[in-house]
Amino acid sequence: MTDTTPTLDIDMNAEAATGLSLSYWQLVRRRFRRNRYGMAGLIMSLLIVFTAIFAGFIAPYAVDTKDRTAIYSPPQTIRILSEDGSLTTPFVLGFEEVMDPNTFEITFAPSYDKTVKLQFFTQGPAYEFLGMEFTTHLFGGENGEFVHLLGTDGLGRDVFSRMVYGSRITLMMGFMVMGLACVIGTLIGVTSGYFGGRTDTVIQRIIEFVKSFPDLPLYLALVAVLPRNADPITTFIMFAGILVLLQWANLARELRGKVIAIRSVEFVRSAVAVGASDKRIILRHIIPNMSSHIIVWATYVLPEVILLESFLSFLGVGIQQPLVSWGVMLNAVRDFQSLAAAPWLLSPVAMIILSVLAFNALGDGMRDAMDPYAND
Repeated sequence: MTDTTPTLDIDMNAEAATGLSLSYWQLVRRRFRRNRYGMAGLIMSLLIVFTAIFAGFIAPYAVDTKDRTAIYSPPQTIRILSEDGSLTTPFVLGFEEVMDPNTFEITFAPSYDKTVKLQFFTQGPAYEFLGMEFTTHLFGGENGEFVHLLGTDGLGRDVFSRMVYGSRITLMMGFMVMGLACVIGTLIGVTSGYFGGRTDTVIQRIIEFVKSFPDLPLYLALVAVLPRNADPITTFIMFAGILVLLQWANLARELRGKVIAIRSVEFVRSAVAVGASDKRIILRHIIPNMSSHIIVWATYVLPEVILLESFLSFLGVGIQQPLVSWGVMLNAVRDFQSLAAAPWLLSPVAMIILSVLAFNALGDGMRDAMDPYAND
């Protein structure tokens, strides 16, 4: 006979046998750790965030460092076998230009005459972290020689370094928009559902007005009004504000429906009966009971913002130079000639896909862990 006992009941029986009582969040952590897909998403998400935080250490060069001898240079593969097949320390091969005598097309061919040995924890360009200046990098070429693991762009800038630094701007945009949208959506949604009446009517009409516009044309129209003569930081903040303006409405509508259901539950009615203030009821009873929904919504909107920022920056209407994001890097390969000459410039696409999959996996795992009936 198949055992259909819910996992949650098994947890409760185990607690009863050991005399221990686990809180809701302890049960959530236990269920989440059992979700391999969610744990994989958590690990990948932490690695991506770690890369963004320690970009100066991981990237061997600054975003504007140019190698004049390597324009559109292909990626260099790390090797541990020498030319005769013997094991050696890690190194990469340089390239020599080869011209086709028939088409006069210049190609790059690896050459053992231009071997560059890798060094770990080497010294390189200075960077700042927490207000302090450092020069130690994870890896680099021996004697300061250039190493381009993902090739270079049309100005000789290292694609790997720019992609690592670009994760900072992209993730900063994502977390900023997600956080502000959560705060605004929660405040407006709870206010609408709890007070009801005319307040609810006015707020819902505003949400309907915001949601009535098609997303992409509205984004392009709002971004188009950004001043082109503003400095990049101002443009970044205004761009984030536009994304927040159009992201909070979905959360507010979802929370409004949940608040309407929660405000009629016994513990809320009991709090009203004993004279608890509206502020206390909202902060101590209603919002904590919706925290799981807010957290899951945040994990789903983050990859959406990453995709949106990358898309708009790719079109040239989002983040502007000299700031570097994954979308800004992709803006350099909008024409087919650049794509054909240097397909490795599409490397940020891999990071975008990896980030979206990681955060979505994290969101799926948290949703299953926070749903008390997920394992029934």
